Amino acid sequence: MKKFAFFCVLALIGRGFSAPHLQKYLENDLELKRLAFELEKTMLSAKEMKIDNGFSLKLSTGTLTLQSQGDSMNVNFTPSLTASIPQANNLGATISSNIKIQNGENNTENTKISLSADIISGGRITRKVNLMKADRDVLEAKRDLQNRALEAEKEYYAELKNLFTAANSIITAQTNLYEDTIDFEEVKAKGYSNSSAKYRQAELKVFDDRHSVETAVRKLEHDCAVFASKCGELFETGAKPEDFLPSKIEQVEIVAISSYKKDMYTKIEGAKYTHEYNSLVREAKKNFTLSANAGYTFNNPSAKTTGIADIGGSTVDTISKNKTDTIDAGLTAGWNGLNMGAGISFPVGADFSHLIYTVSAVFNPNELRKSRITKKQDACSEEEEFIAIQAAEDSYETSVVDQNQSLADIVWSKQSNSEFYNMYVELEKDMAEYLKAGVITESEYLNSYANKERYRINLLINDIDLIIYNNTTKLLFCRDEEIN
Repeated sequence: MKKFAFFCVLALIGRGFSAPHLQKYLENDLELKRLAFELEKTMLSAKEMKIDNGFSLKLSTGTLTLQSQGDSMNVNFTPSLTASIPQANNLGATISSNIKIQNGENNTENTKISLSADIISGGRITRKVNLMKADRDVLEAKRDLQNRALEAEKEYYAELKNLFTAANSIITAQTNLYEDTIDFEEVKAKGYSNSSAKYRQAELKVFDDRHSVETAVRKLEHDCAVFASKCGELFETGAKPEDFLPSKIEQVEIVAISSYKKDMYTKIEGAKYTHEYNSLVREAKKNFTLSANAGYTFNNPSAKTTGIADIGGSTVDTISKNKTDTIDAGLTAGWNGLNMGAGISFPVGADFSHLIYTVSAVFNPNELRKSRITKKQDACSEEEEFIAIQAAEDSYETSVVDQNQSLADIVWSKQSNSEFYNMYVELEKDMAEYLKAGVITESEYLNSYANKERYRINLLINDIDLIIYNNTTKLLFCRDEEIN
């Protein structure tokens, strides 16, 4: 599991890296590792959710009671078997019984086989919402890991850009040193004595410039050592930054913001998903619910047949102690705090005069009042979601302008730096010839060489800026096709 995070990154971002040390930099990123394990946890949670919202089977023995009575043993327990299919309107089936064995006789009663299902309810939608949330959690965990890879890459190149910028500042300081050295040579050529103010000022300026260069070099060496440690490398004492820093930067194709669909803009996609999800949650809050059940009961103790007997010359009603089988059915309804239930049992073999009816009703006026408040709250929430979608669309328009302008600035800067670099390349060649011929001083040649290096580094920074721009653009959008 040591490199699990990095392997996940390679799978999610869909490309390798040619920049030196970048792979190791990503491998050492602790946030990437954490998000990789977070993804694994989220996927496991999603599996649990799908199990909870799928077909279920439950077997229970009930409480088993054993009672010795002389030479016999009385046994009493209530086993049950329950199966449910939430995706089929919460269809459920139950088999239960009250098993009694007394004095060796089987007095089992109340064996029920029943089916139940929702006719009108939010159960199906609630299940859909739960599964939708589980899938979304996994998708967002994948996106977090995918985006962290780009963010870590941006951080890598941002630090590399800082190192190049520091190198450029050294070149600028060296340019000042060469220019002041030329001025100092002119002072000496004019015959000023080394004790004169003019001579000493020019000399001190050269010393000050040399100190500035040395200070900047030491700081760059320090920063290179820190950066190397983040990449799992060692920047040894005495190593030169120019040998450590890459001489080339990966050339990448421009990722135009127009190449992505507006609907996949992260804020728009998130706002629309939130509205879709919350709409389903609100839809699941049914004002009226209705469910039905039906079944068959063997030896129903509540269904005792009645009859007529002749006792002492007169007729009286009698109740048989024999239990009979019944066919059972019922309905349960609910509406804004009012819950009603009705059931009927029909003893098998008896006429319709022996039907058993059950009726129940519960009314909670506070639930009715709260339901009205809930409706208003839901209406306000929906309006807020529409505002969030509009705000996301406005943000998209701002991002388009921002990114297009950033890209234009990078392209312009690279073109300008390229022109100056080519000019200084030619100038450096000419100055090298002049130096060989003794026409110019070494300081004058080094000045032209420093300017050439300055623009070379500027071009490398432009390449880094383009990579950072690409990553910034990608992070503005959902790129699920790369994950898939």
